Amino acid sequence: MPQDRRDQLLEHLLRRADNAKPAPEALDQALLSRIVTGLVFAQRPINAAGSAVTERYSLGPRGAFILSLIDKGIEYPKDLALVLRIGRSLVTAELVRLTDAGLIAAQTGDDRRRSLLRLTPLGSKVTAEFRTRVTDLVQTRLAAFSRDQVELFATMLLQMQEDPAA
Repeated sequence: MPQDRRDQLLEHLLRRADNAKPAPEALDQALLSRIVTGLVFAQRPINAAGSAVTERYSLGPRGAFILSLIDKGIEYPKDLALVLRIGRSLVTAELVRLTDAGLIAAQTGDDRRRSLLRLTPLGSKVTAEFRTRVTDLVQTRLAAFSRDQVELFATMLLQMQEDPAA
């Protein structure tokens, strides 16, 4: 089942279990509004941090993230679609851009119907640059918080991204 495979892939990426307990009391509307606003707009500074890489290589909106996923072992187009929760045609369009930019190469896997994706040396360099930029942003934004607070924040974010239907 695709959802099971997606869960396996995410677990592979995250490599840790989440045991957070739900909050015992209801949250007020003002706090909920701040949380939703933060979740909705948090992607903007992350995208801005990676924009130099994205613009330099004419990547699509997910290009740099796809490079990072490939680098972390998500190496098949179908798996990328599952992790990103997008259609395979969108993944294909992103992969064409990455290939044209010389950042990835596809190899025929054991199953000839599946292409195994690999970063090129340039792709590895670009991925490292992207990660450095995003890491610097996140570390700067979270510098005022303790390690325990950041761990809790990460746990909460992971819990928020879970599929409510599951």
